Amino acid sequence: MKKMKVLAIAVFTVVLFTGCGSKTETLTCTNTQEASGVSMEQKIVMTFTNKKVSDLEMTVDSKAVNNTIKDNWDVFANALDKQYPSKDKDGIKVTTKNDKDKHVYQISIKIDLNKADKKSLEEYDLEDIAGNKSKIEDVKKAAKDSGFTCK
Repeated sequence: MKKMKVLAIAVFTVVLFTGCGSKTETLTCTNTQEASGVSMEQKIVMTFTNKKVSDLEMTVDSKAVNNTIKDNWDVFANALDKQYPSKDKDGIKVTTKNDKDKHVYQISIKIDLNKADKKSLEEYDLEDIAGNKSKIEDVKKAAKDSGFTCK
């Protein structure tokens, strides 16, 4: 009987310290593209909880690489300001940073898919990711097929 109590305490301790049932994995994918005088570095970090995307963080750094864009930086930055207004509600947080001196514009979008609704996700063409049960390997393959490097 004493051995059963010790075993029960040991099992309880293992469950307590290791958690039960919730597995979290992270996939980070990056890509750099250059077009029309702008170099874009993209980084996407996806957190999978129980094999389902639960959180998503995207960062895009756009940098002017030719004088035409640099000379028209205000027009470029204003267009991005209108396309990505700051937001912090419904599980979506959007922030931007405009470094006029270095001609770099950063967009950061953080999404908690447990809080974001489909309508809010539609604003960023991400409505398909809600409830998506694609395995991390499938998402990684699709990202690689789109030119991303993932780890």
